[in-house]
Amino acid sequence: MMKSTQLVSINDVASVNGVLSASLITRSGEYVEGTIPSDTRRDTFSAMSAIILGAAERSAVELNDGLLKVSVELDNSMLIVFGLDSQYLMAVTSTTEADADEIIERARVWKERKMIRR
Repeated sequence: MMKSTQLVSINDVASVNGVLSASLITRSGEYVEGTIPSDTRRDTFSAMSAIILGAAERSAVELNDGLLKVSVELDNSMLIVFGLDSQYLMAVTSTTEADADEIIERARVWKERKMIRR
């Protein structure tokens, strides 16, 4: 596993084995930065990712439970959406073999370092 001091860009999250793209998105659905493919409509992808996470988090509250991540199995890949903090979420597309726990851990470490550097 990569040491947290080495995580300096979102590309470090995108470099996890099996990750196809990684995007930092506000909870309100605005794209901040990432490696999303250029042919993807960023505004739509970002808004839908925020809606997916928000709906899942609300469902978890209704079930008196917490939410770790939302995984959506697509025909040829996976969409993994998870909260980083009260302001941001991350949407990651990956192969079905990618390690979601490693992706989430790297994203959270990267986000903490990003906020410290500001």
